[in-house]
Amino acid sequence: MREALEYLCSRPLVVGPRDHVLVSVVRNEILRLPYFLAYYRKLGIDRFIFVDNGSTDGTREFLIAEPAVLVFAEDRSFAASRFGMDWVGQVLDEFCEGNWVLVADADELLVWPACETSSISRLTTRMEAEGAQGLFTITLDMYSRKAFGRIGYASGKDPRDYAPFFDRRPYRLVSARLFPYWQIYGGVRERVFRALGSPISPTMSKVPLLRWRRGQQFLLSSHGLGLPSPLAPLRGALLHFKLLDDIYEKCRREVARGEHFNRGSEYAALGAAIEKAQGASFYEPGLSARYSDTAGLLKRGILSDEGAFGPALIGGPADAAKLPT
Repeated sequence: MREALEYLCSRPLVVGPRDHVLVSVVRNEILRLPYFLAYYRKLGIDRFIFVDNGSTDGTREFLIAEPAVLVFAEDRSFAASRFGMDWVGQVLDEFCEGNWVLVADADELLVWPACETSSISRLTTRMEAEGAQGLFTITLDMYSRKAFGRIGYASGKDPRDYAPFFDRRPYRLVSARLFPYWQIYGGVRERVFRALGSPISPTMSKVPLLRWRRGQQFLLSSHGLGLPSPLAPLRGALLHFKLLDDIYEKCRREVARGEHFNRGSEYAALGAAIEKAQGASFYEPGLSARYSDTAGLLKRGILSDEGAFGPALIGGPADAAKLPT
């Protein structure tokens, strides 16, 4: 039997049957959370559920004071919970049966074609009309042209103004055993890891948005699902703002904690890559592209409105980029 998570808020623990719910496991994310909440409120998220895993920087207190936010405390091992996914599944099974849910980290902003003039409810209404119950996304690691320590991001600001670049290529679409049976690899972290001689290659695809059904299970973070679900023809992206000024210190802490996959080996490699940059950034002429809007991502084939990522993104013929729906 699963142990109950400790609920911290005085407000009623209620999720409406038509609420769009965002669920996130957080630890020491006070820098990113003000804009994260503002961004997703603007998109129309009705309810936020956070599981706080031992924050010491004011994250927990900040979230408890925010409206439409439900906060649970869980101070046990992140690694032993399948990196937070057991806690996420517990919350979703108990409170979100039948709801549209978005599982996102505090450094991830969901985008899809023309989302600047849309909302999460319009997106899910379209998905329902297509018979879809899940959205497949690519993750884009966003970074600055400025050196680490000089980026200057301030809490509450739009991180796209401070870390507007991503690697335009290469990305690889690889068949996988777990649903959705495909994973994407590539991007700036793989690039800088390979420059170190490291074989680490982060998975850059997720299924973060889906209509929840009891017994569903996120696998390998939200890179895979235990139960197949019809996917939307539309493809989205998670803009990933890990690479801000605080990342080097976070690498040091997480390697010492050893609570992430393979005891934090990816954080160790990332810290080494920042050291190798020697006061520079990960910007690379010819590879780095500036984010403007979703129309630009659609043109590059990074987003899709019709079930395929562009061949220029994947680096192969168009039919190689087809994904199951």
